[in-house]
Amino acid sequence: MSERIVVDKAQARRFLLGHQHLLPPRKLSGKQGVLDFIRKLNCIQYDPINVVGQNPHLVLQSRVRSYKPAMLNALLYADRALVDGFDKQMAIYPAEDWPDFAYHRSHMAKTYMEASSTAPAVKLVEAIRQAIEQRGPLSSLEFEDKTKMDWWLTGSARAARIAMDILFYSGATLVHHRVGTRRYFDLSHRLLPAAHSQLRQHASHEDYLEWHVLRRAGGIGLLHDKTTAEYGGLVGWAAGKVKAAVTRLLHKGHLLPVEVQGVSRRVFYIRPADLPALEAAAKPPKGKPGAALIAPLDNLMWNRDLVRSLFDFDYTWEVYVPEPKRKYGYYVLPVLYGDRLVARMDPEFERSSKAFGIKNWWWQEGVDQKDEAMLSAIAECLAAFGKYLGANQIRLGDNARVDAGLKRAIAAANKG
Repeated sequence: MSERIVVDKAQARRFLLGHQHLLPPRKLSGKQGVLDFIRKLNCIQYDPINVVGQNPHLVLQSRVRSYKPAMLNALLYADRALVDGFDKQMAIYPAEDWPDFAYHRSHMAKTYMEASSTAPAVKLVEAIRQAIEQRGPLSSLEFEDKTKMDWWLTGSARAARIAMDILFYSGATLVHHRVGTRRYFDLSHRLLPAAHSQLRQHASHEDYLEWHVLRRAGGIGLLHDKTTAEYGGLVGWAAGKVKAAVTRLLHKGHLLPVEVQGVSRRVFYIRPADLPALEAAAKPPKGKPGAALIAPLDNLMWNRDLVRSLFDFDYTWEVYVPEPKRKYGYYVLPVLYGDRLVARMDPEFERSSKAFGIKNWWWQEGVDQKDEAMLSAIAECLAAFGKYLGANQIRLGDNARVDAGLKRAIAAANKG
């Protein structure tokens, strides 16, 4: 096992942000930039909630200059370079990685096909598979069965929809295209014929866990085995099993231990291939700092304990918190400037008027709200975000207008 590497918080932050193409933000470009980013981080998380864009698009707008959702959709459903699949929960990952998830899909198929709770849906699985084989891409709306059932993954839903999910999670089908959030499925061997013939099975559950823990290290940059949020989506895992997998990876030299000064009782881990980038992060990057709005389920936010430790930023995604109990708002986005999280924003987008609204804005304690370089970077960030939305104006809500610096940034963004 290697000796522990020691870094300070600033170096750890710079490494993490550099690994995730956020230092500076929006330097990738075009469809190729989208593909390169997802290949580097292995996957981005999918969520259908759409306040100012769904989570995958919010992740990408902060990395890819002049990003438009059509870029991702083309890579998914025209080029077939990316696929919808289960990795960090529901996610989007490179099509060439699909064969590596054979063990994962086999586990899910066995779990869902044998569960008593899915019995009404299981009865429909083969008939739906045959219908797709004969008729081509279909959604659950094409099936007349109205049986309702409860399933922990979907809540209350029609058995036909759950049957289609079981086919998808087991690898029999893939998403052919979407109409809004509605998925149309086709058989996986038709959409990915080469990948379908090259399935790579893991020899054991331990072997699978090591592979997926190492994959997750690439998805974030820094891991540790004391929290569980960043391991969501791994099958058959528990905290003890993850810790054992990390220990085996350390002994094999596939992970290296990192200590961050000022973060007590925590050991972090990186892949050896990332060590040069960690060492380079000892020095601040050249050039002026940039700003970005960060998605709630961004790779950066997968381990909120890590974010709290390195950025002194405590974030809770409050979409599932009852409104009277929310501290900030329904869909609040962290605001990054340089290597610090300096604020949080409660956004909205009025599609009829094409107005990007900032309902509220909260600066972090200790941030110099009159820092002109920061305000200029935020203005540039907000202008880019407005273009991503297709907005023709940016408006401040009543609660945010008291901030003179933010008013100037909005005025500059509207001119840009």
